[in-house]
Amino acid sequence: MKPSPEHLSHTGPGLPYRDGSHRTETHVPAHADPEHRTDHPDTADHGHTNGQAPSQQRSVDLAHGGGSHSGGHGGGHSQGGGGEVPTDPHHGHQMASDVTRPQLAVVTVLTVLALVLALALPATKVNLGLSAEDVGGAIMPPGMVMNRDTSAEAMRDMAAVDPDAVSDVAPADARGDQPLQPRLEGNVKTFDLTAAVTGWNILPGRRVDAYTVNGQVPGPRLRVTQGDRVRIRVHNRLPEATSIHWHGIILPNAMDGAADVTQAPIPPGGSHTYDFTATQQGSYFYHSHAAPDRQQALGLYGALLVDPKDPAADAAYDYDHEAVVQLQEWLSRDGLTYPAMLMEGALPNYFTINGKAYPQTETIQMRVGEKLRLRFIGTHNNFVHPMHIHGGPFRIVQTDGEPIPRAAQLLKDTVNVGPGERYDVIWEAKRPGKWLLHCHIPHHTTNDNAEQDGGGGLMAVINVTDSKRKPSQSVAAAEVKEGYQWMFTANELAWDSLRSR
Repeated sequence: MKPSPEHLSHTGPGLPYRDGSHRTETHVPAHADPEHRTDHPDTADHGHTNGQAPSQQRSVDLAHGGGSHSGGHGGGHSQGGGGEVPTDPHHGHQMASDVTRPQLAVVTVLTVLALVLALALPATKVNLGLSAEDVGGAIMPPGMVMNRDTSAEAMRDMAAVDPDAVSDVAPADARGDQPLQPRLEGNVKTFDLTAAVTGWNILPGRRVDAYTVNGQVPGPRLRVTQGDRVRIRVHNRLPEATSIHWHGIILPNAMDGAADVTQAPIPPGGSHTYDFTATQQGSYFYHSHAAPDRQQALGLYGALLVDPKDPAADAAYDYDHEAVVQLQEWLSRDGLTYPAMLMEGALPNYFTINGKAYPQTETIQMRVGEKLRLRFIGTHNNFVHPMHIHGGPFRIVQTDGEPIPRAAQLLKDTVNVGPGERYDVIWEAKRPGKWLLHCHIPHHTTNDNAEQDGGGGLMAVINVTDSKRKPSQSVAAAEVKEGYQWMFTANELAWDSLRSR
């Protein structure tokens, strides 16, 4: 039966086969009724069904096998020794693949190898055995170097403070190192300290998530007298266990505060009482001794000053003012606070004196001729800070709480304050002006690598004004002035006598 024009698109010219013969190309719509399909004699069977037809041939095989009609789908597939050959769904063209079995094998092998390497290579660099639960969802500092041996505990120690753990936010102008008055329980001086996570401003607009004591950085200043019995109750509101060590103090070993060594760590929500007698005098401090590389770096420390039992011992230093200088390093990036450490990716970018960076550090007010006792306390964790004062040298009178004999006291203008060290120095204001106290490592007097109002970080101003003359000084000056006036008058009289001759 002759096919109707609507079923046959067109009949093209004959195309050559490899053996030189020709055949006519016939295009049939894919929806054509099998009864209206016709097979051209030249295209009935030229080896298309055995998988050997060249890919460039565009003939349409309308039958399965050797010319039989296919069932209702427009001759979608040919069957034969070469398996099924896909057809173009729009035109019914056979689309034989050029891919060989060896090529498929190579691609498969390379894919498997890539998958194996994708798993194996990271395993040589990081610990793939840890889950997010193991590390507590820790966020590590950008650029932190970690390897496959980095443990979950190490990651938690170096991780950012969880902002959700912040229980309170201190006022932006709040100051640390505020004196805490004890209460008396019989003859025992008792203090209560609470460790918690607090939002703390080291600069206007720069807030850190700090580990505070009583909501401040540094923690409150504790002051007792040599011979006092002291009781300190520590309450832990941190999201992790802690303990408090009394740095430099001679006390019973059970009271030393070394977590997992002399005591069990204080769990979150728990409390612990320390009880000892202050047998020494001098400058000391307290700090966390449970993961101190994290907790102390985040602000968990404070000054402990012990006045001598004999007030004359301090009076001998003859000073008019006193200032405590507690040093610290911070790492704050992208709104997160990390414990600063001497490790790649964890180096500090902010530095503070008593919890504030310059120009927010407190200014010390003095007059010419007055003397200042500075107590440098190394509450920081990482660097040795060479602390320098402009305007003249100072005299080192104590180191680590121990008085230095007068003959051995050194005059210096810079002292290296390492972590844990304390230096008590006496500085005399010799000239009026704004004299700087600062670390002599220039990077440590910047805020995130930038200077503000002439500096930053570990810097403070000693503002010295002219002194008021004492009465004795005024009388002496007046007497000298009168003497000069008398001499001038006598000379004038002598010259007048000579002229009259």
